[in-house]
Amino acid sequence: MSADGLHHRPFNRPLQQPITLQILREQLQKTLDKDQVVLPDGEALKVVLVSLDPLIASWRKRDKQSERYLKGLLLILEYCLAHSTDENQCFESLVTSLGYNTVQFWRVAVPYIFDSDLAYGTKYRDALLFALTLYDVNTGKSRLRELYAAVPGIRKSLLGQNAKQFGERFHHLQKRISRHSSQVSLEGSEMDEDKPESITAARQSTGERSRTSSHSEDEAESQEPRIPMGGIANTHFQQRVINVSNAPPVSLKRGKTGDWNIKQGSGGLVSCVDPVMTKDHENIWLANLGMNIKDRRKSLSSEKSTEESEHTAMAPSTNSLGLPLIKQAMAEVFFHVLADDDKPEQEFTPEQKKAREEMSLLGVLNNYNRGNYKLNPVVVQEEDYNVYYGGISNGLLWPALHNLPEYIVQDYDSPKVLRDHWCAYVRVNYQFAIDAVRNSRPQDFIWIHDYHLMLTGMIMQSLDPNLEVGFFLHIPFQPPPEFFTKYATCAFPVLRGLLRFTKVGFQTHRDRAEYIKLVQKHLKGVTVTHDQHWDIDTVTHEGWTCSLGVFPVSIKNDDFLKFVQMPETAVKAAAIRKKIMGENPPKDGRMFFSVERFDYTKGIKEKLAAYRRYFEKYPDRVGKDTLYQVAVTNRRSVQTYRVYQDVCLDMAKKINEDFRDPKRPEWKPLIFQTDGLPRADLVAAYMAMDIGVVTPKKDGMNLVAKEMLVCNPQAGLVLSTGAGSEVQFTTSGLYKEDGVKNYHRVADLFDTEDYADVFYRSATESEETRKAHGKRMSEFILSNDIERWSAAFLDPSWTHLVIRPMQVTTLEDFFSLMMRTRNVRRQIVDRVLKGIPIRPHFAISIRNAKESLENSMNLDLNLLVLKASNDSPDTAKFDIKNELEEFEKDLLFMDYAQSEDVDNVEQFVDTLCSSHPESVEKFKEEVGKAVDLLYDADHLHYFFTDRDGTLKSYACSYPSSIQPAYSGVIQAQFARRCAQTCCILTTAPMMHIGVLDVSTIPPGYYYYGASAGREWFIDPTNKFKDTSIPEKYLGMLDSVFEQVSTLLERTEYRVFTWVGSGLQKHYGHLTIAHQDIYGSVNKTLSEQLFDEINRIVIMEDPEGTVLDVVRSKLDIKVMLKDKGAGQHFNKGHGIRMLCEKMKCDLKEGNILVCGDSATDLPMLQECLQQNPSGVYTIWVTSDPNLQKQVRDMCGAHDNKNIAFVSSPEVLLGAMAEATIREISIARPGEA
Repeated sequence: MSADGLHHRPFNRPLQQPITLQILREQLQKTLDKDQVVLPDGEALKVVLVSLDPLIASWRKRDKQSERYLKGLLLILEYCLAHSTDENQCFESLVTSLGYNTVQFWRVAVPYIFDSDLAYGTKYRDALLFALTLYDVNTGKSRLRELYAAVPGIRKSLLGQNAKQFGERFHHLQKRISRHSSQVSLEGSEMDEDKPESITAARQSTGERSRTSSHSEDEAESQEPRIPMGGIANTHFQQRVINVSNAPPVSLKRGKTGDWNIKQGSGGLVSCVDPVMTKDHENIWLANLGMNIKDRRKSLSSEKSTEESEHTAMAPSTNSLGLPLIKQAMAEVFFHVLADDDKPEQEFTPEQKKAREEMSLLGVLNNYNRGNYKLNPVVVQEEDYNVYYGGISNGLLWPALHNLPEYIVQDYDSPKVLRDHWCAYVRVNYQFAIDAVRNSRPQDFIWIHDYHLMLTGMIMQSLDPNLEVGFFLHIPFQPPPEFFTKYATCAFPVLRGLLRFTKVGFQTHRDRAEYIKLVQKHLKGVTVTHDQHWDIDTVTHEGWTCSLGVFPVSIKNDDFLKFVQMPETAVKAAAIRKKIMGENPPKDGRMFFSVERFDYTKGIKEKLAAYRRYFEKYPDRVGKDTLYQVAVTNRRSVQTYRVYQDVCLDMAKKINEDFRDPKRPEWKPLIFQTDGLPRADLVAAYMAMDIGVVTPKKDGMNLVAKEMLVCNPQAGLVLSTGAGSEVQFTTSGLYKEDGVKNYHRVADLFDTEDYADVFYRSATESEETRKAHGKRMSEFILSNDIERWSAAFLDPSWTHLVIRPMQVTTLEDFFSLMMRTRNVRRQIVDRVLKGIPIRPHFAISIRNAKESLENSMNLDLNLLVLKASNDSPDTAKFDIKNELEEFEKDLLFMDYAQSEDVDNVEQFVDTLCSSHPESVEKFKEEVGKAVDLLYDADHLHYFFTDRDGTLKSYACSYPSSIQPAYSGVIQAQFARRCAQTCCILTTAPMMHIGVLDVSTIPPGYYYYGASAGREWFIDPTNKFKDTSIPEKYLGMLDSVFEQVSTLLERTEYRVFTWVGSGLQKHYGHLTIAHQDIYGSVNKTLSEQLFDEINRIVIMEDPEGTVLDVVRSKLDIKVMLKDKGAGQHFNKGHGIRMLCEKMKCDLKEGNILVCGDSATDLPMLQECLQQNPSGVYTIWVTSDPNLQKQVRDMCGAHDNKNIAFVSSPEVLLGAMAEATIREISIARPGEA
């Protein structure tokens, strides 16, 4: 311990005395003295930069001195985390210098961080997570993933996943108990009254199993609710919308009494999103309510240092309501705002306590949430929020994205100010992102809004890459060139950040096109594809894919039409017109009306200049026309706004002074109002006007234009090209350069002459023409309201995640489509196994794939005729009956999997009955026999099974034989509940296209043995293969493979490249399909192929000592000869190799073996030899010869545990039935 009483070991300092720059420099200098490194005086960044290279170089040596240099690196890390708000450049330098050694460093460093947080109450874990987030945002790297790899539990800890999962499961459990109790009561009353015996008899007749009689009696006597078992997914929690915005949908005000009042907001965002949110009370809206944690550095007691307050200034970890999860130093500030606990609790009566609780902010929010969707506050540091919102969002991003660089706050000319404010922007986005992820479930859709939160997608994906996060930009995206030079600190992260959302919506095609142009210009390795039919752009960058769409926002028509239909509104409209136009206005006089925020983006100054020029150029309009301008004052505290507003007010005053009509002294050319209008008065003004004027410099959409024409379809419209609505109207054909122009366009606000002419043309347009144009515009707006906008954006079918309908014309089309269905099916299986509801777009994808095949084939024959390639005359013919049937089963499965019925498995298995080649009754009979066999086995130690023909019906080709989702779930659940070690053993290769390519079961459920078991996949980290094959022999097989490949390029033999399994290269043998399961290949041609392959093998192995050619019903195999037993390597040998490698003892426990062909018999033989009485076998075959072979083989070992079924679906049905019941229960009557 040093003289000042502080430990100088890393992360060993009290919270009140964090590491200082002086301590850091002294300790680093001691560490580096032997290296003759002299550290500079001055700022921390210089000290760190000089120290890093020698420290890291020496630490990497991993010698006796490494510990000393590691201490130096830890001291730098501690300093960076203790001063995270000021020294982020030091941290970036540390991470960059560590390079590929970061994972190793985090494994060593994180325990120190956790120990400090626990012992001293520091918040270094939070600081580290944010610092890495900031690093990734600024650099486009993914260093946060490296931390998760080094310390897997840190992400769950941050998000509180265990607590959230427990809460959800408990809530789900309660609901199921409640539902089941009600159901039991209802069924009990029905049975008592109507059919006490018939139901039981009926259930037993269908083969339903029950527990032993003694167990049943215990159940009947128990009064406790039981949770029914058998469902394959806990799906109580359906998809919600989690809406995230900076501003809340409500306004909060505190009265003089201290009570809080909450009112529904009326802003544009609320109008857009509220209809979606109110559809489900489970939806969540996350927003900042303005109640943030204040910077209390100045008010802290004297014994607490400034450094301590800086250290504790990190945004707190919060729960779903935004409250701190752990009591922290700053927590009481927010609790005080929520509860208002100035008066001691004991001084209140119970009635007063209840009233105060209800009127506190927390109580007001709770009451609001009871009748609406859930509104949860996001709480951040107040200083950060002020800089994020009032500073960089509105001082830089707003003008930049509107292409108004002249209004960017000059403070951002300073690189330090820009960087500091950018860090605040990232910190606030970080807190919003964490709160959104914590509140989300895997099935939810998170919807982020506007330019304040453009980084949340990137941050959320780093926390949970499986989330679906959408973003909608309500303003334009038209940044100037200097945005990417002068303000590059934030420009490039914004460009990258938007690509990390699942989908991004823009207001106009113009904005999307500009974004894509900038992405292609500034980001390397970007791939952009455009789907013209769906009007979707897909951008892929660094492994992430984002869909970009155009969704012109609109209004909720009924909110305005309800006022139009009120008689009192018409009275108001007449009064407004009389007030503006005077008592007896000229018949050709026109009332122009504009309403907008008093904002420099709205083009008010340019409008006033043009309006002045209008009267100068057309003096005959003096005394006739009046512009009623409502410009609602806002942001007067911001200098750029204040100056702009004052200039406009002076211009307005001058217009009224300079233009007068002696004949009408009461006439004014301009009525300028800075107060807003209530909705009723606004609609009345719309109804009173002749011409609406909407001429912003740049606007995301500008809904005022739409409001005007919905309320007054007889009005004319002056519209600038800066408005997003003008782009939408032009794209929709409402303004044609060489055709009908339904409004008056202002192309250049700064062209005062043309702008004045537009005023004149609109004022002198005939009333008949104006009404016709207004009607056409109004009809278009009415048919594209806010409901259509939100439904279009939320529609799950428009993103890159969805398989879209397509015309399948080539082999590549077909095989790539099937592989895409594999990806979707894998996600379905994974979610069902985890009890997570299936996303809607999964069913859309499977249905689209099925319909794509149906629309591309001859429906009568299930025949798909494909070109070998786009430029090839060769055609391939496939019978895709099996593929279509599997799609249909998966669609049914998804419906049942999401059912709340606890017997949803049984319901789905019933649908498989139609797959039986004979009858439904035969299906049930065979399932019953197979289930009986599994009951006899009680519990399985080992399960060995073939795949094709056993668990999966044969498809037209191996690349299309994708395992269906329903099959993947049933097999995985069987492996989870009924067997300890499960193996799928096939003659197919492992990869390229092999068994792993067509499987949909997540790793960990099954071992995969390929090439008859010569190569094994246990998990991604454990793979092995037969090492006994000489390299020379493998070389001979490679040579044969190349020659056969060349043979199949000949025109007459090309068909064999796509029939069945095609040409497959296995480990230790080759397979060439010579026929498919439908016998569609000419037999003479098959014979010729066999002869050619024999010729190639003889040329390669003239003496016939190494290679052998074997022909089966569908395939020709080139195999290695076995010198010893005279057998080829078979699946029995594969099992033996697995047992030797994995130390499996087949003599222990029971074994289930399943197969469908003679190539599977060696599996059965090997297991019988090891455990004669413990083998149970189910064979998928109706072939009497194969059945006899199975019986004889089992009989030789005195084993009668055999069942035969007719199709893979029967076997899967039996596996499902066995899975959903406890294997140990007895059959009826065996009590």
